Amino acid sequence: MTEASTSTAARAAPTPASFNDYNTALQTAALKATKHAAQLPADIPFHRSVDRAFAKDIDTASARVLALANRLLALAATTDSSAAAKRKGKARLESEEDVVDNFHAVVVDSMDQLLERADIRLDEFLGRSKPPAIAVNPAQPTAQKAKKTNALPGRLDPALQHASTLTKPQLSFKRRPDNNNMSIWHPTLKHKYNAQVPLGYNLRDDDTEENLSGQSASLHPYRYEIRHTPYPAHMFASTAPVPPRSFDATPFTWVSDSAAFDAMLEKLRGAREIAIDLEHHSYRTFAGFVCLMQISTREEDWVVDTLALRDELEALNEVFTDPRIVKVLHGAESDIVWLQQDFNLYIVNLFDTYHASKVLDFPRHGLATLLEMYCDFTADKKYQLADWRIRPLPEEMLAYARSDTHFLLYIYDNLRNALLDRGQSQSRAGTPPSSQTPHESQSQTPAAHALVREVLARSEETALRVYEKELYDYAEGGGPGGWDTLAKKWNKGALTAGAETQAGTGSVYAVQRAVYRCVHAWRDRVAREEDESTRYVLPNHYLFVLADKPPADMAALLSAFHPVPPVIRRRSKELLDAIRQAVKEAQGATKTAPADARANASVARAAAAATDAPDGDIEMSAAGEVALDPTSAGPASSTDLWAHGALTDAVNVRGLIASRAPKASAAAGSALLDNPVVARVEVKGTASFAAAGSALFGDASKMAARPSGAPVSTVRFREVVARIHGTLVIAPSVPRAPAVKSSGSPGPDVSMDGGNAADSGPALEGAVEIPFVPAAQRGRPEAVEDDSIVVVGQRRAKKRKRVPKSSKDGDEAEAVEAFDYGAVSNILDEEPEPEPEDGGAKRRKKKQGAFAGYQYGNFPAPPPARAQPQSGNQTRTFR
Repeated sequence: MTEASTSTAARAAPTPASFNDYNTALQTAALKATKHAAQLPADIPFHRSVDRAFAKDIDTASARVLALANRLLALAATTDSSAAAKRKGKARLESEEDVVDNFHAVVVDSMDQLLERADIRLDEFLGRSKPPAIAVNPAQPTAQKAKKTNALPGRLDPALQHASTLTKPQLSFKRRPDNNNMSIWHPTLKHKYNAQVPLGYNLRDDDTEENLSGQSASLHPYRYEIRHTPYPAHMFASTAPVPPRSFDATPFTWVSDSAAFDAMLEKLRGAREIAIDLEHHSYRTFAGFVCLMQISTREEDWVVDTLALRDELEALNEVFTDPRIVKVLHGAESDIVWLQQDFNLYIVNLFDTYHASKVLDFPRHGLATLLEMYCDFTADKKYQLADWRIRPLPEEMLAYARSDTHFLLYIYDNLRNALLDRGQSQSRAGTPPSSQTPHESQSQTPAAHALVREVLARSEETALRVYEKELYDYAEGGGPGGWDTLAKKWNKGALTAGAETQAGTGSVYAVQRAVYRCVHAWRDRVAREEDESTRYVLPNHYLFVLADKPPADMAALLSAFHPVPPVIRRRSKELLDAIRQAVKEAQGATKTAPADARANASVARAAAAATDAPDGDIEMSAAGEVALDPTSAGPASSTDLWAHGALTDAVNVRGLIASRAPKASAAAGSALLDNPVVARVEVKGTASFAAAGSALFGDASKMAARPSGAPVSTVRFREVVARIHGTLVIAPSVPRAPAVKSSGSPGPDVSMDGGNAADSGPALEGAVEIPFVPAAQRGRPEAVEDDSIVVVGQRRAKKRKRVPKSSKDGDEAEAVEAFDYGAVSNILDEEPEPEPEDGGAKRRKKKQGAFAGYQYGNFPAPPPARAQPQSGNQTRTFR
């Protein structure tokens, strides 16, 4: 009777009163079944094969267990709506093999998920885990759900990033943008709302105002009002933050006509705090313009189409300059400038949440960080790069624009409370405030309000920013869009300002600098004319591509772009002509020699004839000076064949002719001496060119026959020859050694420069005497007397062996017999010599010391037995 009542109670549906009894009975039954299952005998298959009835009972029980397990799996799948759970719900246990193979994957994993969800629900019921303070993510509308696009994950759809098919909206503006480089922007404010100083007047308080320029002060009509803002008292009171409502529960209005704008303005007049943000476009316009304005209060959101209401937005100054209304923005430095540039809008009583995060020493200061910190909202920042000119706006872009201001007032409440709390803590600890507002003293500011005042002071500096047009400085290249700034940013030192004096005025670098600055200026001019950004006209990296390899024709120009920008495709001839003109001017500046140097080229030839020097020994420099080739003056002082640095020694031409040309004709000597242009001779320290000209580049000897106005470029000739020499192996010229007199060979002393032996220095030991060959006969075959190899230069003197006295009389020394390596046996093939029996081991042990017992060849020790176990530290691995 008792068992029957217990089983009936167990089968009955559990109630809150009988749940404990039901749970106890359930656990008892599960434990009993588990014990019986663990105690099953191992010979069940044998009894099953013997007894047919037993086998039938076993199959029936197995089928019931499998059916019950499959039902439980189906119930577990219905409680979880995920795709993985649904796939697991379709899995079934059909046989014993399924239980053995898939029990863990099908049964155990499902039970773990059920138990984990049960633990989560129990923790939520008991209050151990609380949901976020603002349920933002569950309340997001369908507009915020990302749609499937062709863009890569984390990338913006190209159709949303650059809408190339859109008509430029600035073409329909009543007030066209002024991109003139010489014009100055001035505010055109029609009416000054909330004025403390009338429009057109600039009142300065010398006690609190810094010394500012008159032009900067006059460009900001609300300078005095911002400096003397009477902040409301509620900004310095710590109150509970007001959580924002969800997107669906918050009214939203798209403002694109005058009626909607007037309704919005009427509601903004009664607000205490408003949040503002802008969306700007700068790719298909030179100066940029605002496309959207987002405004939010505690109760409603607005997104204003600034392209349609561009001329009506100045009326917002009634609200934006009201000191009783707090204007909350994040990172407002650009927003303040854009409002002035497009709409003549100014902001009084600004609270910048970026400055608040800086004062609070947050690790990161972006708006996305504050949204995640305070609102548990993750904004998709890829829409920052979207083209906000698109009309109508896609739903995802509209939702992103709303999110920038929808939560900003709640963030403002939390930041203001954190500033007040920290200021109160610092006042109790006696920590002085870090800064002070310019128009309030320390005695007037409570210590608890110091940090809020500091944020407001920084926000005032942001609100006082003035829009200034971007002017192009062609001479210096400064400013955000200057060529010098861009070259420094890209680490192009040869193209920056001052590179002419640092890197010299070589023709190659001069051409690169000229092309870079020419293309940069052309891009700026075209961008202003067509009202396009400089990045759209010509991306930055193409500037350096064209400067490194200036194109010579249209095919080379177009092949440098991949793909060709649209503006370049239309104005390619204009760009090519500008590049050619820049190259021509740069080469003309570096190649054209002075007129005096061209007119006196014959004087250099006369000096060469007067001094009996070979062709090329005296050449005309770019400054009209005569330079001696070092091969006619003495041995080279450097082994660098391509260095052309001049020495500091200067020799007067008159002294040179008097010393080196005693047989010169009077006409040639007087022509050289009486010329006032040739003032000095530079003795160069390295080898010069072997010839003064060539059939390919022209003959320098014909320079005198040219007219005085003909362009002759010695610098260009030097550059071409230097390039040729850079690809060839040029043997050094023969140094001129003093006279060498051999004691064993008769004959007169011979000097390598054709001079007298008395003028020569000490003889070079080991040097070969080479007679002088004039330049006119160097290329003739008959001038070559001996085809033997000549060792040029002075070798180091070797220490000779002492010669016996008998050989000093002229007897030749005995010839050294050559060593025959083939007649000598190989030491590896020789047998080791046997050691003597007596005393050999002792001598070997004494010689080898501790390494005795092993000897092969001359090795001092046997190889270490790596495979054998070592004892102690005998291997000396650690010391």
